[in-house]
Amino acid sequence: MAKLKVTIFGAGEIGSALAMALSASEDFTVQVVDRSEDALDRLRSMDIQATLQTLGHGEELQALLSGQDVAVAAVPEAGVNAIAEAAVRAKVHYLDFSCARPETKAILAPLAEERAVFNGCGVSPGMIGNVACGLLDAFSPVTDLTIRVGAIPRYPTNRLGYGQLWNVDGLIDEYTRPSAAIRDGKTVSVSPLEEYGQLSIDGVTYEEFVTSGGVEDLSIFSESAPKNVTFKTIRYPGHLDYMRFLLDDLGLRHRRDMLRSLLYNGLPVIEDDVLLLVVTARGYRGRQPTERTICHRFSPNRNLGPFNALTAVATGYAATLLSMLHRGEIPARGVIAHHRIDTGILLSRDFLKPLLSA
Repeated sequence: MAKLKVTIFGAGEIGSALAMALSASEDFTVQVVDRSEDALDRLRSMDIQATLQTLGHGEELQALLSGQDVAVAAVPEAGVNAIAEAAVRAKVHYLDFSCARPETKAILAPLAEERAVFNGCGVSPGMIGNVACGLLDAFSPVTDLTIRVGAIPRYPTNRLGYGQLWNVDGLIDEYTRPSAAIRDGKTVSVSPLEEYGQLSIDGVTYEEFVTSGGVEDLSIFSESAPKNVTFKTIRYPGHLDYMRFLLDDLGLRHRRDMLRSLLYNGLPVIEDDVLLLVVTARGYRGRQPTERTICHRFSPNRNLGPFNALTAVATGYAATLLSMLHRGEIPARGVIAHHRIDTGILLSRDFLKPLLSA
């Protein structure tokens, strides 16, 4: 079987981790494109078997996709549409890690008639959708669905119990933008940092509260039609109070540059983290209230590269989808509803299985 030729735009953490995962497999050839020579030098130091290409100013992205099979947008949200447009012109499969905006969907619509289009292929959005949909399929009818995602330090050392696990700007967006939710069967927006609660997993207590951006496309739950759907983040106890102090008491909610500088310069970079995916469904059997919870825990695996669990699972999920596409297990055209793939199948594959914690 011929190898799948993948071009990854972006040599940041996500692009680098995906390049390392794919290049370790005999099913792929990998090309990584970035404007930063420093970012590409970091990849070279990892001895990844990939072609590294510097993107010059004004250079046509489409030209870099000549002879390729897949374009991957591992870039900030502002750069996604340009890569989507290049994929359409080059007529190659397309994958990204962010929830598709209406304008991105419109750009990719013609491509989906001929090639496979994957949107939101990380952790959240991404794999958490598989976990939630799998629970809904196995447990019905459901009235309330609570989806929780938490990437946290394995060993918290500060009062926030947190550190730099991913993009600081993305973290600020989570804490300050409205969250998509369902209330009484209707799609609504709810305020972040609300609906505080506590949960215990294997004897460890955590706190949970609403944040944005985790599952914005709530239509994936339309078949099961839960009356209420809420997305929450998992943190160590006390985190929310300190964040409210920064955002509200100090007014940094409206001084984003100052908040970003404070978090970026004050929080340590965390390499040893734990990623928790916890979904709870509640319903009734006759008059009897019932509840079921699924929890998956992931840890870094240094044999797979110098990446934390959040990054490794996000790219492991994307790599698994590309592997399934290559092997004919996923249709080669259309907007792929990857959230419908059985979670057990995903976790049994080589890219994700080594990251599962016992």
